[in-house]
Amino acid sequence: MIRGLYTAASGMLAQTKVMDVLANNLANANTVGYKKDIVVLSSFPNLETIREGGDNVPPDRKVGRIEYGVLIDTFHTVFEEGPLMETTGKLDFAIDGNGFFVVNTPQGERYTRDGAFTMNADGYLVTKDGYIVLGENGPIRLSQGDVSVDENGNIINNGQLVDRLRIVDFDNYDALRKQGDNLFYLDNAVNTQIIPATGRIKQGFLEGSNVNSVKEMVNMISVMRNYESNQKVVTAFDETLGKAVNEVGRV
Repeated sequence: MIRGLYTAASGMLAQTKVMDVLANNLANANTVGYKKDIVVLSSFPNLETIREGGDNVPPDRKVGRIEYGVLIDTFHTVFEEGPLMETTGKLDFAIDGNGFFVVNTPQGERYTRDGAFTMNADGYLVTKDGYIVLGENGPIRLSQGDVSVDENGNIINNGQLVDRLRIVDFDNYDALRKQGDNLFYLDNAVNTQIIPATGRIKQGFLEGSNVNSVKEMVNMISVMRNYESNQKVVTAFDETLGKAVNEVGRV
C-alpha cells in the first residue's frame, strides 16, 4: 500500500516539473529566437521480487518485478527553426537554416539565434542585453550610415567591407545548454565539434519562437489531468490507510 503512495506521489512530482517547463515555453512564445524545452520521463529502476518460504517456490525464488513510479530523466531543447518575421530593421538579422550567432560575454563566447542587434555608444554591434556580437575578425564596429549584410554575413558599412558575421554550427546539439538571456553555452561533458554553418543571413528579419501556443496549452491540460489522477490515487490510499489504522486496529 505504501508503495502505491510513493508511485502516485512520484507521478505528481513529475507532472509538476513538466508543467513548469510548459509554462516557461508559453511565457517565451513571443521571444525572438527562443527554442522550446521538453521533459523526458523514465521509470524508476525495476526491482526483482523474491519469494521467501511457502509452497511452489521457483528455484531462483523470483516471482516478478516491481516498478516504483516515474522520474525526470532529462530536459531536451528542440532546435527546430521558428518562423521568420520581416521587420525591415537594418540591424535585425535572422539565420535561415542551421547556425548560431557568436557573442562575447563575461563568461566567454556564447551562442544565440536572437539577431535583434543594435549599436552601443562606442559603435559596436551588440545584443539587446549589451553583449558584443563577434565577426570573423572579432568585435564588429560600425559607423553611422548605411549598413547592409548579404546572405553570407558580409557587412558593408557606407560602401566599405567591415567584417563578416561569425556564424557557427555544431554536430551535436545535445551539448548546448541554456544560460539565460537567450544564450547557449557548450557542455564540455558532451562530445561535440564546431562545424561550418549552412544557414543564410536575412537582413531585416527576425526568427520567431518555435513554441506553438495551442499545442502547449493542450499539453498543459493533459498534464493537469494526469496530476489530478495521481492526486485521487493518493487520496484513496490515504483513506484506506486511515481505516486500517483507526478501524481494523480496534479488532
